[in-house]
Amino acid sequence: MLEGPLRLESLVHTQPVVYVAAPLMRRAGMRQGASAEIRVGLGPPLAVQVRSHVLDPNVMLVARPVLRKLGLQRGDRLHAQWDGTRLRLGPVVAIWLPPPRSSPPIAFGAQTAWARDVLALARDSGILAYITEQPPRGGTRTFGWSWARRSGWIRRPVPPPHALWRRVERNQRRPIGLQADSPEEGPLLLSPDIGDKWNIYKLLIDAGLGDHVPWTRPVDSVRELARALRRFGTVFAKPRRGSRGEGLILLSEEGGRFRWYRYGRREQRGVWNGAPTRAQWLDVAGRQPYLIQQAMDTLHLDGRPVDFRWLVQRDGRGIWSETAAAARCGLETPGPTNLSRGGAVRPARDVLDPEDAESGRQLALAAADVVGKVYPTLAELGIDMLLDVGRRWWILDINPRPGRRILRLIDPELRELSIQKPLEYVKYATGFAEIRSEE
Repeated sequence: MLEGPLRLESLVHTQPVVYVAAPLMRRAGMRQGASAEIRVGLGPPLAVQVRSHVLDPNVMLVARPVLRKLGLQRGDRLHAQWDGTRLRLGPVVAIWLPPPRSSPPIAFGAQTAWARDVLALARDSGILAYITEQPPRGGTRTFGWSWARRSGWIRRPVPPPHALWRRVERNQRRPIGLQADSPEEGPLLLSPDIGDKWNIYKLLIDAGLGDHVPWTRPVDSVRELARALRRFGTVFAKPRRGSRGEGLILLSEEGGRFRWYRYGRREQRGVWNGAPTRAQWLDVAGRQPYLIQQAMDTLHLDGRPVDFRWLVQRDGRGIWSETAAAARCGLETPGPTNLSRGGAVRPARDVLDPEDAESGRQLALAAADVVGKVYPTLAELGIDMLLDVGRRWWILDINPRPGRRILRLIDPELRELSIQKPLEYVKYATGFAEIRSEE
């Protein structure tokens, strides 16, 4: 039986006791003073005594020692799921961000505003959400960050989460303090590391979407790089685990001369007289693994190359659906269209005709379905696609941690929807879908 969301209030009591509304007690078939186990998130269960009150039916009174042991605070809002004498409270979501900065207004850098909005929308939905960082090793308690308008960012004890929403880079480790009590049980990973780009391309090809994947190969040798350049004239070299256009290299060949341009925080360019040696390639690319990918003949808008970002997310029924689609215009041809690289953005519907928009949407959902079957707890994907001059769609990249800057620029309401949908999915995936019983 599901109830909620219920607001938790502190009760001055030395015994492990909770008071719930009398109608809720009747619906659960519990008698006054019955013993029960209460569990929050993936924390250990705690034995309590359940009694009834005749106050606000949406309030649960919890003895202060019980609140402390469960990692809860007065004012938290959670759904309640009764199963005989067992009571689950949730869902609980941890949002993994880098450690906060010393400046409180922008504690989490560019993701601070997004984090505040997630916490506010989660609370309105009856979800306990908090920000987590990398806890110290050997810590006996788990702490997280919450947000209050009056107090700002507050560090507080928190329960182990049902779900982990990861927003840090791939090379950061999983928070130690979020490990479950048993190896068989752990939080749902809403944005897991989905592996390097080559594995994802192969996954799409094996699923029958190869006609929409550009010619792509790993850079196993400089000979392979030279052959690709002589075949296509222009190629991109992409880090197999890159994001935001960092480390992207544009290569072109003309008359035996190989030009390269490396995008990043400090952009570089140069020319090789003939095919590069291994030392020359490593000097430009470093030792991280790369892919070579054919540079496609893309459509242009006002003389600028354009590609598209589809944001697809699971909804409150666990079904993939489109949340937004945006057109991204680059500065030069060919070149990246990422906003971090100076690209501009417009709603996709302003650029595409209805037929192309629908075929793009169907391809994005098909790609999400393929990846989602391998990563079944995945909540959202940012899928970058290109429409070539022959009106064929190509999948360029798939990102399990898409940003929200594009949505803020084209439609703030879509940005809020993009936060709300994963939260509704969490309620569905954890068994806390909001179903209120009639009194």
